[in-house]
Amino acid sequence: MSLLINASAGTTANYQLNFFGQLIMGLVYSLGYLPFNAVGLLLGFVMPGIWVFSTYRLIRFASHQATPLPFPQWMQKDPGNILIIAVDLFFLAIIWTLILSGIFDKTWVKILFTVAFPLLTLSMLRNLLQLLSKDGDENNEA
Repeated sequence: MSLLINASAGTTANYQLNFFGQLIMGLVYSLGYLPFNAVGLLLGFVMPGIWVFSTYRLIRFASHQATPLPFPQWMQKDPGNILIIAVDLFFLAIIWTLILSGIFDKTWVKILFTVAFPLLTLSMLRNLLQLLSKDGDENNEA
């Protein structure tokens, strides 16, 4: 899992590559220039799903360290952590079922779920990594 997290947002270069790649490809797909449903599924469900899973599991693993995290306690333990991952992925699956079936075929919905939501989850992962590395540096100095 650490390889996946580092490849997604572990360094500034990886984060920027994923951020701008998601932004450009999400816009290209949403505006209809790349009309393949598999691309939409990859950009809107698979990649954000990986980032959601990585973010919440990182929260759970980091909660065992001395670093206090700004998240509710139920989210830092396994039943709650797994539940929030399942709810988030279920929500994404429902939305993408509606998008791919043509019910939500509006451009703004596609932009929301191929650009805005994925970039938000990627940025959450990056900020959590920076928070943990900053706290780790402060604990090492003490």
